[in-house]
Amino acid sequence: MADQIKQGGNLVVPIINTGFVDNFNPYTSGGLYDGVLYEPLIMFNIKTNSVEYRLAKSAEYSTDLKTITVKLRDGLKWSDGKALTAKDVAFSYNMTKTAPAFDQKAIWTTGNLISVEATDPTTVVFKLNTADSTFIWGLSNYHIVPEHIWSKVAAKDLATFTNPNPVGSGPLTDIKYVKPQQIEVCRNDNYYLENRPYIDCITFRSYNDNSQIQPALMKGEIDWGSNFIADVENTFVAADPKNNHFWYPANDAIHLYVNTKEKPFDNLNVRQALSMALNRDEIVDIAAYGYPTANFNAGGIAELYAPFINKKISDKYKWITTYNPEKAKQLLDEAGYKDTDGDGFREMDGKNIDFDINVVNGWTDWIQVVQMVTEYFEEIGIKANVKTVDWSVYDSGLKDSTYKMSINWSKVATNPIEAYQTYFLTSQIGKSWHAGHGVHSAEIDTLINSFGLTNDAKKQQVILDKLQEFTAENLPFIPLFSNATWFQYSTAKFVGWPSEENPYVQPSFYDGGNRNLIINNLHLK
Repeated sequence: MADQIKQGGNLVVPIINTGFVDNFNPYTSGGLYDGVLYEPLIMFNIKTNSVEYRLAKSAEYSTDLKTITVKLRDGLKWSDGKALTAKDVAFSYNMTKTAPAFDQKAIWTTGNLISVEATDPTTVVFKLNTADSTFIWGLSNYHIVPEHIWSKVAAKDLATFTNPNPVGSGPLTDIKYVKPQQIEVCRNDNYYLENRPYIDCITFRSYNDNSQIQPALMKGEIDWGSNFIADVENTFVAADPKNNHFWYPANDAIHLYVNTKEKPFDNLNVRQALSMALNRDEIVDIAAYGYPTANFNAGGIAELYAPFINKKISDKYKWITTYNPEKAKQLLDEAGYKDTDGDGFREMDGKNIDFDINVVNGWTDWIQVVQMVTEYFEEIGIKANVKTVDWSVYDSGLKDSTYKMSINWSKVATNPIEAYQTYFLTSQIGKSWHAGHGVHSAEIDTLINSFGLTNDAKKQQVILDKLQEFTAENLPFIPLFSNATWFQYSTAKFVGWPSEENPYVQPSFYDGGNRNLIINNLHLK
């Protein structure tokens, strides 16, 4: 069958940024090359609830959950033709011990990982101090890089290493050119899957914002869109109903992250009031054209993880997410925030409440959402401002806790425990976008870490229930909605896309594992 599939074609995808640079370091290039230049070791397919083995052909736990043995496929090669062995894999994980900024899942800083060793050319063994059934999920967050190149880079230089002339293991590794507005990456002749990829190249094109992408999609200049498009049915689809399609399955929970270390957000009443000030259904319908799903669960997770949501706990705290501006005003009064000077806005001790809500410049749908949020806040006497910032400011603000309030997503993962890890583990402070809110404790660390001590799903659900209650009680972020997975695609040139009829993977472009599976399935019509 494979030889009947038409090979060739250049896939065009849009990227919102200020231009491309010569940086092929997978840890510092914003995820641009994940699943393209760099093949995952393994991936957990949340859509099919299955394990997708990539460079690895198997990965197994010992009975005590303290050892993971990974077997690689035979005959793997780097794009330069050199053998890709277990030594490269062990080196790649050990390298992140010397470059803490690359330690994406804090496997070293938490202290549980004892060692990663290649015991033969195709076997890698991970040794843990304590049992952890969840550890394996984090393996896909690390990039497998060639030891014969990266070992020559001093540890102190890894974070600034731009990896010129990159050597990778993914389906597309040949950098044809890099221009400020466009990058073209073409097929890896040493790719481990026969006849794959079917496509010849991928072209990344730079756009300033969503509004530039919409007309490019409508004109057929882009094959794969992954951004918010206003009124997609009447714009994109209507331009070519035969070939223009979209599929928007539920994705991550979108929250307003609140810095509880600063006034007025250190007061739980204030956080609850801000939540009750919001009409989530209206925000979804007006600012996001009805594509997301309003989230009334204060427990930290949403529709993507619906099977894990404890309905009793969700119902118990639903008052916090129910639109009730009068109750919100009452809570603010009780907290001591009142309008004493008659200007329509509340103060405390003569000081105005006046804060910014960070959102990335160009993210038009979220800018509209935040604009509506500020209007709802104004109705209860709270002054908030839309603050559009560059990605670097947004990124560092969330990680370094320099924000007052910031709209951001939550972790999409194999299991919601990973979302709670990024929310609450103290080891994630300064690393995760989601941990800068200031609500942490040793007890919660222990609870989260106890999840991996068992493989028993019932015991694990009890832990998730406790975390949902803790989140609702403390409200470190204000839930808004379940984002839609923004995914527009054209079948004018390529077929093999995931769809509602063929949901073989969550169609999120910005996840390297998902992107890798899609690239491997696409082929000329």
